[in-house]
Amino acid sequence: MRKRAMRRMRGAGAGILALGWLAAGGAAAQEAPAQEGHAWAASVPAGVIAVGPPQDVDLTVSTGPEGEPVSETTEIALKTGGYYRLNFVCTDAADDTAGFRFESPGLLSNAHLRVVSVSDIEIHMQGLGFHALECDEPGRARFSFHPMRKGEYEFVVKNQEDPPAVLRGVFKVE
Repeated sequence: MRKRAMRRMRGAGAGILALGWLAAGGAAAQEAPAQEGHAWAASVPAGVIAVGPPQDVDLTVSTGPEGEPVSETTEIALKTGGYYRLNFVCTDAADDTAGFRFESPGLLSNAHLRVVSVSDIEIHMQGLGFHALECDEPGRARFSFHPMRKGEYEFVVKNQEDPPAVLRGVFKVE
């Protein structure tokens, strides 16, 4: 069936049509394995990373007694291919000199980024990346993503001092 369908696709758009047909599953569409706890996951077609809302993961940062970033969260467990939304919450950043900066180049380069949002503004990512999130006043910035590779990826949260005080943590992707 596949060879016959490919022979029928002639002309300038044949390659595009063939890729679309194969991406849609061709004659032998397979189902992805169900994800635990989600009834909708049993019907997810092959090639789709995840369906449904992301799982929220909070990283709430406040100012310690010496001006350093403080958080109760220093280890975040994730699963390869899961769908997550990291909420970077700054509870008491006062201005440009007392804000915080989140960085995790290892995770960001080993994940498929979906949406970055600040307040009610959403930036839909398609093959794009970013380096850091920074807050200069109380608020929340968040991004949704799919971890694509297992590993341990450090994250840091820095204040605006020179040299900066640093909070270190780790994303553990299984």
